[in-house]
Amino acid sequence: MGFAMKRITVKDLARELNVSLNTINKGLNNKPGISEETRQKILATAERMGYRVNRVAQSLARNPVRFGIIMPEEWPEYYGSLKQGIDLELDALRDYNISGEYYMVPGLHSKIETSQAIRQCINDRMSAIIICPPQDVDDASHVHILNESGIPVITLGADLPGANRLCCVRVNAHVSGKLAAEFMKWLIDRERTLAVFIGNKDFNDHKEKVDGFLEGARANGLRMEGIFETQDDPDVAYHLTGKLVRERPELGGIYIATGNSIAVCRYMEGNNIHGVRIVGTDIFSEIKEYVKRDFIQGVVFQDPVRQGRYAVKAIHDALIANASIEENILITPQLVLKSNIEYY
Repeated sequence: MGFAMKRITVKDLARELNVSLNTINKGLNNKPGISEETRQKILATAERMGYRVNRVAQSLARNPVRFGIIMPEEWPEYYGSLKQGIDLELDALRDYNISGEYYMVPGLHSKIETSQAIRQCINDRMSAIIICPPQDVDDASHVHILNESGIPVITLGADLPGANRLCCVRVNAHVSGKLAAEFMKWLIDRERTLAVFIGNKDFNDHKEKVDGFLEGARANGLRMEGIFETQDDPDVAYHLTGKLVRERPELGGIYIATGNSIAVCRYMEGNNIHGVRIVGTDIFSEIKEYVKRDFIQGVVFQDPVRQGRYAVKAIHDALIANASIEENILITPQLVLKSNIEYY
């Protein structure tokens, strides 16, 4: 799935051929008043430049597409990158009369506010909904509301089990875990152990990362210390890091499967600990500094900007272009090291 490119217009054709807009319109619409040679030249140039008559855009003047975006205000580094991607693709599609409106909820566990935001989208007659699912996996109220509404739904960043969604756009979480485990085998001695920090063991995205990491650890003969939940709370991650370092001298590495790497690094740096290797997730300005200072050896990049762009592109393809879209759009994760992190 590619991003939206600049649409070729009749003005572009007129500029290319150095003729008037009226001449271009006559050639494209088979009207009299120009020679057959000119008409064929116009059609050939239109084909070469990729011009297409935008019937859909004409109809959208009467039928604009408005969609709601439900995402947390918490963790702005990650969700802010998703938002950046959404806004970039909306700007690229501005000629298609498609717009998005944000319905922000306080945090990752705001199940009541999420359900309220969904109802507000329905009341506001949104054409579609992009939702970043909350981590309250035991609550099915938003799933029920979405399924009853009949509004097309795109889940972004993670899936929402049970929801009748149009498609899900997210990183390939299983590959993320396997990638981290494969890299870890080059970082630690075989007699040392590994720990995995996740937010919530029951959250599907986190579970898939753990499954991928465990698969990779077994394949590479790595020893596991355990899987630890932080609820994506920096204080929990900080104190858990200290507890493991103090009580598990054989600990050799930590895979942080969510963007909660900063708290772990703060503990390591504050206590001058360099012997535990760290593979983090996602790239923020503070993460870059820890990579440069060798407190993080590698980062699994989930490309949230691309995820946001693809979610909007899916709405365009389904509701405007009437094109088929994939049920699961999985972004391939990338391993970023000190040598190339400045390019991300």
